Amino acid sequence: MGAKLLVHPAFYRRVRHYRDRIGIHDGRPRVARKFVQATEALVLRLWLQPMDGHSARFESPDLADILRIPVPGFPVFSLFYRRDGQSLTVITLEHTAQDLPARLARLLSAR
Repeated sequence: MGAKLLVHPAFYRRVRHYRDRIGIHDGRPRVARKFVQATEALVLRLWLQPMDGHSARFESPDLADILRIPVPGFPVFSLFYRRDGQSLTVITLEHTAQDLPARLARLLSAR
């Protein structure tokens, strides 16, 4: 647990987006709460055990070190992150039916 936890602002935006999408648009507030709880628990789990994820297998060299892990109970959503010996950086949370390499490349180049 000695690693520093860094969270990209896009992660919070995406959690809120999907929470609202599930809770308001789909009319399932209880499921939306469970989604947020599962996502929070996943971040804590990764901070404690950063080796749990696997390579996202993006071809771009700029994205080659990005890892992914599905949200428990919500397998169509994955959390994307990077880790090194000093820190765990949570990048974003995405529905996996998107063009993920392009989205992550835009997100990370906006810094």
